[in-house]
Amino acid sequence: MGLFNWGQSQEDKQQYEAFKSELETLENRLNSFLTKLDERVDILLSGFIEEAPSVIAGDDRFGQAYYRFSSGMKGQAGNMREKVREVLEKQIEPVYQRYSDIFSVESEAYSILREWRHRCARKADEWEEQLQRRVDEATELVEQKDYEPIFEQMVNTYWQQCQSVNCRQCGANLSIKQVYYYSAYVSCAYCQTQNIFEPGAMGRDIEHTARKLAEQRSKHFIDAHEQRKREEQDLYEQIHELQLALSTQERMTKSGPGYEQIRLLEAQRVQAENEAPELLDKYYRNIFDELTKLLPDLEEHHEKFFKSLQANYQRYESKRSTDL
Repeated sequence: MGLFNWGQSQEDKQQYEAFKSELETLENRLNSFLTKLDERVDILLSGFIEEAPSVIAGDDRFGQAYYRFSSGMKGQAGNMREKVREVLEKQIEPVYQRYSDIFSVESEAYSILREWRHRCARKADEWEEQLQRRVDEATELVEQKDYEPIFEQMVNTYWQQCQSVNCRQCGANLSIKQVYYYSAYVSCAYCQTQNIFEPGAMGRDIEHTARKLAEQRSKHFIDAHEQRKREEQDLYEQIHELQLALSTQERMTKSGPGYEQIRLLEAQRVQAENEAPELLDKYYRNIFDELTKLLPDLEEHHEKFFKSLQANYQRYESKRSTDL
């Protein structure tokens, strides 16, 4: 490894221009590749949006056909994401490593190289984020339903069917006073016989639809959570750009206009970072508050599920912090 600072000779100038040309060519290739992938994403998502209604219309009650269909779309999107990562790993990173081994870190060439690498990585990251947003938006568009009337109709049908459930011993009508999504014992008010009441698919469908409705009523919290995550990432990128632009004096003294701007942005970034999980917690909490309103008989069941989600999220955050 040695210092590589080009001088003023004609050969040095040619090498310097060749170096910059190589970086520019690779970045242009990356831009073209991302543009072509965008065209493929357009075709993929437009086809998904067009075909999904017929898949859903002919599906079974468990939605298995749509699940396979949407999983196939997401799998193709994931393959495109992997191709972007592969371009960075096999075309961008090797060039960075090759030149970084011969440039002095104080040289202008190294600064150009470092900024080029960061710029390419940022373009790839932004493309991936845009891809995820587009997939989410297409999925939401296809799956969009108003669950309020659906849930109301299902509950009305449930109570109507409960009126025709009779005691297996004396034949009297059983008084079913709550929504069950699992088998339960119901006593006959006349002969006290314990009857097994099996709500079957209807009970499970009511509970499932109640969750969908609760999620729909809580959507503003998850939207705010995603917005804060995007803001945090955007602030991080701004801070990184400013750090690259700091002068040697500012880095050494940790002062100056650039450093002050970084401090202000970092405070905003930390605030967004702290608020994002709080909003996610409010999303989960509101879902289960709504579920309790919709199906108060299952409050204990929903509370346990809520706590398990909290625990899973906390474990995920703890692992993510360790990895970072």
